[in-house]
Amino acid sequence: MKIGIMPIACAIMLLTGCGPADQYATFIPKVLRQPSTEPPQPDPEPDVKEWVRANAHTLFTARPSALAVARPRRITGRGFSVCVKAIVAGPMNPEPQPITLLVIIEHGKLADRHRATSQDGCAAETYEKVEAAP
Repeated sequence: MKIGIMPIACAIMLLTGCGPADQYATFIPKVLRQPSTEPPQPDPEPDVKEWVRANAHTLFTARPSALAVARPRRITGRGFSVCVKAIVAGPMNPEPQPITLLVIIEHGKLADRHRATSQDGCAAETYEKVEAAP
């Protein structure tokens, strides 16, 4: 009885491993492997000076002055982050104050923004002035 069940059990074990061959298996001919999927091309680096110029009104609560931007940094899987400095009058204090924002740009659009913290690394960036759009 045990000898009769053994070949059946072995055949079942072999058949459960059947399926499309892994695309990275080197011992299987390419013809039998699954087709590889090409990763999507990463977004090109945005022109952050032009982007900030066009979108400054959406980044700040009041009209900013002395706008400056740093070079964008690629974020894995999210797009780009860019540090933006400006002088803005606050809603509670009418005196203009310097503000630094960390802006996340995905596919050329604003995805997120928040005040920069020490972990964001904006203090160590080099900034270029941007002329605000009228």
